[in-house]
Amino acid sequence: MNNITIKGRLTRDPELKDYTTKKGETGQSCKFSVAVDRRFGEETDFFNCVAFGGLSKVIDRYFKKGSEIVVSGEMQCNPYKGEDGTKRYPWSLVVNQFDFCGSKKDKGGASKQDDVPPGYEGSEMVEEEDLPF
Repeated sequence: MNNITIKGRLTRDPELKDYTTKKGETGQSCKFSVAVDRRFGEETDFFNCVAFGGLSKVIDRYFKKGSEIVVSGEMQCNPYKGEDGTKRYPWSLVVNQFDFCGSKKDKGGASKQDDVPPGYEGSEMVEEEDLPF
C-alpha cells in the first residue's frame, strides 16, 4: 500500500497548467510544495505535490503561499537523466484528497478567496481514469 497524509503550509503559490497525455487526452494539473515540521526537533521536510482534474482547480483557487493544507495521496518517483548525465530520482505526492485547515487569521494562512466555498464538505476522490498516466 502506498498512502501518505501530510499537514503543512504551501511554500509557494500553486501553479495550474494544462497538459496533454500520450493518448491525446487533455486536462489540468496543479503543482505546489508543502513544508511539514517534524514531530521532534527543529527540522522541516518539503514535499512536492501534484493534483489533477477538479482538485487542481480548487487548490489553485483557494490556496496560496503560506496556506495550511492537509493532503493525502501516493508517493511516485519519476526518474530522469540530468544534463550532467547522472540519474535523478525526484519524488512527488500525487494528491487524491485534500482538506482546508487553519484559519484566515493564521499568519500566511489566508486563501485567495475570502472564505471556504459555501457547502464545501471536503475534497473529492480522484478516480484512476482521471489521472494522466
